[in-house]
Amino acid sequence: MGAIGFFRAPTTFVLMAALVATCGSSARAANSDPDEIVVTARKRTETLATVPASVTVLTADDLEALQIKASPEIAAQVPGLMWESILGYATPNIFLRGIGNATFNANQAGPVGIHRDGIYQGSSVTYGFGLYDLDRVEVLKGPQGTLFGRNTTGGVINFVTRKPDVADGLNANGSATYGRFNEMDFAGAVGAPVGDAASVRLAAQSLSRDGYVTNQNPASGIGREGKIDMHSARGQFRVQSGALDVLFGVRGAQNRSDVTPGKQLGVVCPATVRVPALGACADFLGFRESTDLRTNSTNIRSMDKVDSWGTDGTLTWAGDGFAVTSQTAFDANHRKLVNDSDSGPYTEATTNAVTRYRQFSEEVRALSNGAGPLTWIAGANYYRDDLVAFTAFNLTALGPGALSQFFPVPEGAAQVLHQRTESYAGFGEAGYALAPGLTVTAGVRWTHDKRSADINAFLFNAAGLATTFVDRTLAMARLLMPTIPAMTTERAWSRWGGRGVVSYELQPQIMIYAGVARGFKGGDFNGGALFAPTEANITGPEYVTSFEAGVKGATPDWRFGFDAAAFYYDFSDQQVSILVPGSHATLQQLANAGKTGVKGVEGEVTLRPVEALRLEAKAAFVDARFVRFQRDASNPTTNFAGNRPAFSPTFSFAAAARYTADVAQGFALWTQLDTFYKGARFFSVDNNPALMQRGVWLADGSVALGRKDGRYTLTAWVKNIGDVGYFGTGLANSGLGFLELIPGPPRTFGLTLSAKY
Repeated sequence: MGAIGFFRAPTTFVLMAALVATCGSSARAANSDPDEIVVTARKRTETLATVPASVTVLTADDLEALQIKASPEIAAQVPGLMWESILGYATPNIFLRGIGNATFNANQAGPVGIHRDGIYQGSSVTYGFGLYDLDRVEVLKGPQGTLFGRNTTGGVINFVTRKPDVADGLNANGSATYGRFNEMDFAGAVGAPVGDAASVRLAAQSLSRDGYVTNQNPASGIGREGKIDMHSARGQFRVQSGALDVLFGVRGAQNRSDVTPGKQLGVVCPATVRVPALGACADFLGFRESTDLRTNSTNIRSMDKVDSWGTDGTLTWAGDGFAVTSQTAFDANHRKLVNDSDSGPYTEATTNAVTRYRQFSEEVRALSNGAGPLTWIAGANYYRDDLVAFTAFNLTALGPGALSQFFPVPEGAAQVLHQRTESYAGFGEAGYALAPGLTVTAGVRWTHDKRSADINAFLFNAAGLATTFVDRTLAMARLLMPTIPAMTTERAWSRWGGRGVVSYELQPQIMIYAGVARGFKGGDFNGGALFAPTEANITGPEYVTSFEAGVKGATPDWRFGFDAAAFYYDFSDQQVSILVPGSHATLQQLANAGKTGVKGVEGEVTLRPVEALRLEAKAAFVDARFVRFQRDASNPTTNFAGNRPAFSPTFSFAAAARYTADVAQGFALWTQLDTFYKGARFFSVDNNPALMQRGVWLADGSVALGRKDGRYTLTAWVKNIGDVGYFGTGLANSGLGFLELIPGPPRTFGLTLSAKY
């Protein structure tokens, strides 16, 4: 059976509107102590305080108190984590401790693995999603390849959903929000037993908001841009009978949001301007952008339409001394992208894309569950995905022959890509208590990765297509000349990885640990190949060896807790996406940097001086540098040694103060202030000073009134209290006469009513 036939599946789901309208959200509560927070960072159920590794956890209570409703928002609360995208929610750049990849191509996988309930998610198109009815979010830092699936040289972010449970009985929760820019959000979940051994859980979310950017181009007829329109739903059925636990789930989501509106930064500047700046420089056509971050001048509405769906099944049998788990999952998505890439009034660069993605994975593992000095886990993992993509770039405003310098018509460039990935692995890890409080853990993983890609690219006649969606049929009917003839490229790798950790309990509730880990990420195909066969390459793998030592602990009453770590990464052949200005267009390249060094320290502190007040502070200092990175040996200006990787601020910080006051019998008032800082960071590996953002402080706050048991709560909240203007990311298109900068969102505020049963 062919790959495409194998991945056929149902494509529809029903959003549970009635559920959203009638149910409420979990009780507002202070963060749990580390000895109470359950995590699966090592694929077994443990408390956070006992895991000898650097792990940041956002519990369900945290997500509610912080008004976090979508995946990118977690980055504010995790120092060292960056999550930005030039395309709204899709294909984000995710960096953790300076490790990531600044690509926006849908085919490429980043080194920070995104997991849902421990299942690897291979498509970055759907990394931006709503967060609802979650138990927690776990951020595992450093190489995690021993126990988790593919491509985790940077770390793992695991989103853990709340599961149905017979013991919970009938329960429901939900929330409704109204805020600035006509924001209307709804979320709800209901769980119920079905007999004595089975239960179900249904959950749904709807996020919507009008645009906050005013379009000043009168010819566009757009008005405001930047809307959010996302809907998702999930259903789970579970049977718990004796030693057997069977969980089956289905899910679906729809995204019809605008691509985040950008600002065009021209590169044609007066002689007195050394670095391109808004309002000072123009593009090749003479357009000069305003300095107001809440306006733009695009000529078409940029939208990313994504439909996704999937199903999974988990079967666990628990014996007296060990348990066996089988986890099977299928995921799929379809995408249609329209993007005014130049963010200006002329059609210098308009992007159209259509993609279809399928993914299948299976993991079987056995692990010890009895008492004793030895713990162990062993298993095998299989994964494959299939991506079919078409991308077209209209360049009509640049005049006839802008790309070829030959044809007397406006031109566009298009790419057809079919990429296949297959991976299988075996892994094992064991820990042994050598003495009271002293434990040694060692693990190993063998992985075989195979990636192949069929590609062809060509120029087409773009006359009259300035604002028309160009699909594959239309582009091929207007073919002018091939730029990359039909070709197939394929590579495969088999590699070992592993880790070793020694931990020692100095005294009850205080642990020190030290470890070394080796990570591996298979090569990626350059999804931006468009103009030359030499661009259509698959990079070599990247490798990282990490050394980390840490301490975590708390006072006996848990009023003071701390977690600190120091780390050093020896990074070889890091996969780096580069935009190279050409004579007539910007070229995309994917290359291996020779060597990257990363070192740093990070820590978290919690303090509860009195029962009603909780204080938190988290900070990370990361020094990431390219040690060896010469893109073109014949051109000294392409030596990036000493540069910082993109999206790698040296310092980041987050803090929160939460106070609870009794106001009446059975009622309480919660007051909260959160602040976070991300230091200066570049958006490109060449450290272009025009593509960077200096350090920014932001603050959020809320006041909530409700019953102490959480049955009903009304919250008034505000985000970006100071209405600070800043850029989240940017993109170099200097070959076309401009750079693109994506501003962060403005101040928003609103009211949220939540309830639970």
